[in-house]
Amino acid sequence: MNLRPVHTIGLTAILLLVAGTAAVISQPETLTGVSVAFIQKQEQENAVLTPCSRFTEGYMQLPFATGNFAQWPTLYHEKAGAVVEEHLQSFLKPAKCDATTGAEALPAGPKLQELARMLPSWKNATVSQTEVGAVLLEYLRAYECALQERLYFLHPDALEELKGRLQNAGAESEVIDISDLIAEVSEEDKTITREYATARPTLHRALTIVGGLGRLLPLHGELQCIERASLDIRNALALGAEASACLPRIWNAKDPLRDLQP
Repeated sequence: MNLRPVHTIGLTAILLLVAGTAAVISQPETLTGVSVAFIQKQEQENAVLTPCSRFTEGYMQLPFATGNFAQWPTLYHEKAGAVVEEHLQSFLKPAKCDATTGAEALPAGPKLQELARMLPSWKNATVSQTEVGAVLLEYLRAYECALQERLYFLHPDALEELKGRLQNAGAESEVIDISDLIAEVSEEDKTITREYATARPTLHRALTIVGGLGRLLPLHGELQCIERASLDIRNALALGAEASACLPRIWNAKDPLRDLQP
């Protein structure tokens, strides 16, 4: 007789499980055409992080996707510096008062668009100046991935680097001295260590300054639009004043509207 409570609890649990399963089956999750279209639109607009490898197809357009490792730091810093300089120059451009969206009000410059097209994260290169930080951070991520991968394969990549230099120099023999390989490996290791220590902090400082100035950019544009509107109102009032001066005075109705012949 002591087993009745146990049987009662077990039967209650089974009934609750059956009821919950029936509720789930009776209300299945359905995807409507609107939700599917919304998901597809978000998939096209949102940035997607790609695999961290310079050998993937998406990174083939980047300047450090191939050999010539000695020029990687110069190419990276020149490209990032050019985009930052272009963004600072955009502060001096007149505001587009008839813009309806942020992308129209602050369109991206040619250098920012070019960099965005190189990155696989942007499926479409429709960017604005407000996204300069995201583009540069993704560019930094790709650069650090390339450095890390170069470090993993440092010895074979350094050997290929030396072979490429010999071929470009037109050397008859492709025999590489071990001392040259050790020197190349040591130099590349120093370069990678230096870039890891300087690339990210430098970009963070630049984005901090650019972000502080960018917060005031919409207000600056609004003030320019208000100034233009005030000039238009002043010009309209001036034209109205000139037109009223040419009209006959209403309180002096005896005066003719035109000069009479003598």
